[in-house]
Amino acid sequence: MKTTSEERLAIGIDFGGTTIKCAVVGDGKIVRRGEIIDTKTCGDADAIINALTNEVQRLKSPGVCAVGAGLPGFVDSINGVVHELSNVPGWKNVPLRYLLRERTEMTVAIENDANAMTYAEWKFGAGRNHMNVVCVTLGTGVGGGLILNGELYRGSQLGAGELGQMSIDFRGVPGHYGNLGALEKYVGNMQIAERAQKLYAAAGRAATASECTPAALAGAANGGDAIARGLWRDIGTEIGAALVNVLWLLNPDAIVIGGGIANAGALLFESIRQTVETRTSPVFHGHLDIVPAELGNDAGIIGSATIALDLNKRL
Repeated sequence: MKTTSEERLAIGIDFGGTTIKCAVVGDGKIVRRGEIIDTKTCGDADAIINALTNEVQRLKSPGVCAVGAGLPGFVDSINGVVHELSNVPGWKNVPLRYLLRERTEMTVAIENDANAMTYAEWKFGAGRNHMNVVCVTLGTGVGGGLILNGELYRGSQLGAGELGQMSIDFRGVPGHYGNLGALEKYVGNMQIAERAQKLYAAAGRAATASECTPAALAGAANGGDAIARGLWRDIGTEIGAALVNVLWLLNPDAIVIGGGIANAGALLFESIRQTVETRTSPVFHGHLDIVPAELGNDAGIIGSATIALDLNKRL
C-alpha cells in the first residue's frame, strides 16, 4: 500500500539484550515513546511477542501505518525471520514479521539492529547527504552497516557490515566465529577494561573494574592519566587499521562511529583519523568525513521505523 498524506508515522522497535523500547516516529523524530519491555521478566519468545504486540497496539493511532523492528543477531529481513537473537534465549527461526503483521494489520519490516542504526544516521544523522556511508557501533561488541550508492547493502546472505569480525592480526586472539584477531576481541567494553587493568598492574597500580570502564578511562585520560591516554591511542589505532581495509575496499564518503565507546570523543577520533591518513592515499581520505553518530540511543528506533515506512511507500 502506498502511504497517504495522512500516513507518515511508523512505530520503531529497538530490541536490546534486556529491554525492548518502542516509539512512534515521524520524519526522523520521536513523536511518542512507549513503555519499556523487560525481556527478563516476560518469559519465552511467545510471551515477549505478546507483550510487544500489546505495546504496538497501544501506540497505534491515526497516521501510523507501519512497524519496524531492529534486532541484534541473525535476521532475515527479506523473509521476515529472526534466526537467532543475541542475548535472548529461545529465539530460533521466529517468523516475527508474519506474527506482527497478523496481529497489528500493518506493514512490518524487521532488520539487524546495526543496519537500523546505519539507516537512521544516513537518512537523518551524521551520514546524511552522502551516497556511500560506513557506520560502526562500538559497545559490548563491534557492529556496522553499509550504505552503498544510496541504498542499504545487506549482502547475498544478509550479513554484510559485520566490521567487528574483521581481523587486525591474522595470528591474534580467536574471534567468536573463528577469525583470528577479530576487531571486537580488542575494543569491546570488556576487552578494554581487561586491557586497562593489565596495563595498570604492570605499572604497579591496582585498578578496580569500575575504574576501567570506557567512561572512567576517558575521564582519567582527559585528566592527564598517561596509561589511559596511551590505551585510547592504541584503541583508535586498532579501529583505524580495520577501517583502512574498509576504505581500500569501498572508498566511502563518510564513516559514522557510534556506541558508548565513541563517547571518548577526541581521545579516540584523533587516533582513528591519524591512522587512516597515514595508511591510505589522499584519494581515499582527502574528502572523507570521519564523524561521531548524532542520533544516540534513538538511532535504532528511528532507523527501524523509517525502514518500515519506506517499505510501506513501495507496496
